[in-house]
Amino acid sequence: MAQVYRGLHEMLQREVAIKEMLADPLRDKESVSRFRREALALAAFRHQNIVTLYDLVEKNDVLFMVMEYVDGPTLHELIKEGPLPPEVGAAVAARIADALEHAHFRRIIHRDLKPANVMLTKAGDVKLMDFGVAKDVGLEALTAQGMAVGTPSYMSPEQVTGAPIDGRTDLFSLGVLMYESLAGQRPFLGRNAGEVFARIREGACKPLHKVAPQVPKALADIVHRALRVKPEERYPNAAAMRRDLEAFLSPRLGMSCEAFLVGFLRHREKLTESEALAHLTLEELGVAGNLARESAPVRPWKRWLAAFAIAAGGVGAGLLSTQSYWMDLVQRLSVR
Repeated sequence: MAQVYRGLHEMLQREVAIKEMLADPLRDKESVSRFRREALALAAFRHQNIVTLYDLVEKNDVLFMVMEYVDGPTLHELIKEGPLPPEVGAAVAARIADALEHAHFRRIIHRDLKPANVMLTKAGDVKLMDFGVAKDVGLEALTAQGMAVGTPSYMSPEQVTGAPIDGRTDLFSLGVLMYESLAGQRPFLGRNAGEVFARIREGACKPLHKVAPQVPKALADIVHRALRVKPEERYPNAAAMRRDLEAFLSPRLGMSCEAFLVGFLRHREKLTESEALAHLTLEELGVAGNLARESAPVRPWKRWLAAFAIAAGGVGAGLLSTQSYWMDLVQRLSVR
């Protein structure tokens, strides 16, 4: 639908992201309408966790959005390197829930929440982006009734079936995003979109504690509540989910989410020490880095390696303690 460029506002010396609409305005009027609606949605927001729109420009029948440039990795890129520590996953989700609370208050549903649409800045801010398929409940629908819109693996059951949706559909997608962040894999898998849709409708996914045993039960419970098939069994709104996430984080962090995420990004080598020290003191960076390091999940292969080392050590100790016996046995066998 669009191509994004990195640009520079020369007079202000400010980097920006320029999103160019690729659709032919004469042939694809629906895409043009979606592009304009995304701009209108972003223009309505004033929130630190939603990317800021500076301008909408039309030139030679082509539309361009001039937006805040986010200098940092996407959540998708971070997950590809390995599951996030529980506290990091909760901190990111809490900020997304805060952004959704702001959007839903303005009657806008994102409908395409996924790791690729979330970025982390070098200052530890979480940015929600790409409202290209967002729905303004106060405007006429662009999609025919019964048609599914979104990315299959992250869609809610009501999106899959084409049923009416509200803000709770975004909370289901946030639950999917959290599950993937913490486990390193999506909850609903299949060989094709049809199989994925069937599993979503049935709520057929492995419990998080079986896939990622390092995740505390309190956090896993938040994820599973968001993933309930029936909307009325999920959180009633984004504010309620945000409060539970913040209650989970409160006794664990001892610092702001932003400071903690700067430490995590430094631990993952997504920013240099000097970039991190632009926001934290050396002592704060050390504390944040230690928190991120201590909460990092243990990889399965490391567990097997540790088990092998323990077993090998036990065998070695046993052989050493019975050395006189087996040496004598070997000598007798050799004589025979």
